[in-house]
Amino acid sequence: MEENTQLYGNAREAALRALMQVDQEGAYAQIAANAVLKARRISPEDARLMTEIVYGVTRMRAALDYIIDKLVKDPAKLELTVRQILRIGIYQLLYLEKIPDSAAVNESVKMAKKYANPGAASLVNAVLRNTLRKGGLAMLPTADDEEDYLAITLSHPRWLVKRLLKEYGFEAAEAFCRFDNRRPEVCLRVDTRRTSREELRGLLRWQGITGRAGELAPEALYVSGGSPEQMAEFAEGLCTVQGEASMLASRALAPQPGDLVLDMCAAPGGKTTHLAQLMNDEGQIYAFDIHPHKVELIRENAKRMQLGCITAEVADAATLPARFAGKADCVLLDAPCSGLGVLASRSDARWRKKRTDIAILAKLSYQLLLAACDCLKPGGRLVYSTCTVAHEENGDNIEKLLAERPDMELLPTDICPEGTRQLLPHLDGVEGFYIASLRKKA
Repeated sequence: MEENTQLYGNAREAALRALMQVDQEGAYAQIAANAVLKARRISPEDARLMTEIVYGVTRMRAALDYIIDKLVKDPAKLELTVRQILRIGIYQLLYLEKIPDSAAVNESVKMAKKYANPGAASLVNAVLRNTLRKGGLAMLPTADDEEDYLAITLSHPRWLVKRLLKEYGFEAAEAFCRFDNRRPEVCLRVDTRRTSREELRGLLRWQGITGRAGELAPEALYVSGGSPEQMAEFAEGLCTVQGEASMLASRALAPQPGDLVLDMCAAPGGKTTHLAQLMNDEGQIYAFDIHPHKVELIRENAKRMQLGCITAEVADAATLPARFAGKADCVLLDAPCSGLGVLASRSDARWRKKRTDIAILAKLSYQLLLAACDCLKPGGRLVYSTCTVAHEENGDNIEKLLAERPDMELLPTDICPEGTRQLLPHLDGVEGFYIASLRKKA
């Protein structure tokens, strides 16, 4: 698709550009959408519609392509630009109730005339009108075929669908997929050193931003009606964006003021700053990441939230025992993982993940888990967490550790009454998350 000065003239054209970046350049949907918004100023209403289309089309790609392939004579020869325009149009027809059908069709035809080959406009018009005539969503597989229904109608990769069906059964797998397809709420973690959840909720209410309290973490506040980065309270460090389930990892570790704490895979610093908050900014937290630009994000977040006990450094977490062997009071290892529990907030992640990633990441996480144990002093506490539901990366690693390291034991806490806890989206109403609480025997 050619660049021109009118490219981002409206929400749909901006969405088209972002989606082309995702497919042609391998860009992440959120990064592509933000880049397009920065490149040319559009109205707040268009910006909201543009991001809805980008995330929605990416999320529901399997369902959209299924319809396109049924209605196009030779779908293999369809130009990517035309396919993207069709995806944008069909997404509006099927999933955006407030958009008139006529607007979805007409605007898509205009884009085809502007950005595609000469015959594309008539093709786009025909496909979108046929989508309406044939009943739209009625064209998709029903639950009679469980696997096709989850993979196509609910738009999840087939390898993941097979896994969910095997481990949870159809009803739970369907609920899991439906959770992933919800428009995710923005969750803030309130800095309770400087304000309360209710006080912040009241401040935001005056700005037209509604909020509801989280049920699992006392610092969690879900908000709608505004962008966190544009809130004065965010800039002042009274809150930060963090998933509610991930807040439980820091709470399970429960660091005390004065502790020496290691956050082994810390970027962008959400859990790091939460640890410092729980410690009342007293003690020492070393936060590590292997990428320099991500370490800078940790520093920026610590500065914004006015926390002085955090030292962010570039380091491979596997090498930390050479420096901290037997020294740390607490270690948090939020391990690299497949991220199968947070697909709702990462619209393109489901299409980037591979079944083979799980075994590779489980092995890497276990190596880091051994390093974390070596950094602990006798009696020291360790929390191992992931944002996945894959048992190979979660419980299997902990079982293996306890078998190989007799100096380690599970440590029951309020967060993890049995020492471990698996949060599931369809049961707990939050992102999928695993937490294991351990202690090095004194």
